Amino acid sequence: MNLPISKPVVENVFMDIIEPDKLLLDLNSKLFTGFMYLVTHTKKSFEENFILFLKGNVVGSIYISNNYNLEIYGEKAFELSINSLGYKDGLLNIYELSIEQLKLVLIFNEKIKYEKNITNKNISKLKFKYNENLLDEFIKDKIPEEIEAKYELFDKFNINDLLRY
Repeated sequence: MNLPISKPVVENVFMDIIEPDKLLLDLNSKLFTGFMYLVTHTKKSFEENFILFLKGNVVGSIYISNNYNLEIYGEKAFELSINSLGYKDGLLNIYELSIEQLKLVLIFNEKIKYEKNITNKNISKLKFKYNENLLDEFIKDKIPEEIEAKYELFDKFNINDLLRY
């Protein structure tokens, strides 16, 4: 997903110093318009997470798992992105956009839309503790056949053993 990068607010901040709930509430109180871009490299996947904000509230989300060649949009992407915010080994970037830029992104990418008001009341319902099995629940029916076939081929010819050396 190509998003316009206009004004960086935060670039390459390590997640181990961020408190996600306070960050989201701060973005809401400042009526932030733009997007958050979080990159994590977990045991299972290299993940990219985008959460889009309009006047402090969530209006869209994208989750990308490069290991599984998987893109998830909307509400499920938001759930996975909130999960990733709980992962302490990642990098956070925040970019401000104009309201017009953000609206254009949403117009041309309907599938990413998901609305969530950020308030003190509903922020407490979000779980910012990383659950490494959450991705498995989302992908169990979506793993492309070619990925499975690749791993079966690796097993058939013992390529995995060769790659260890």
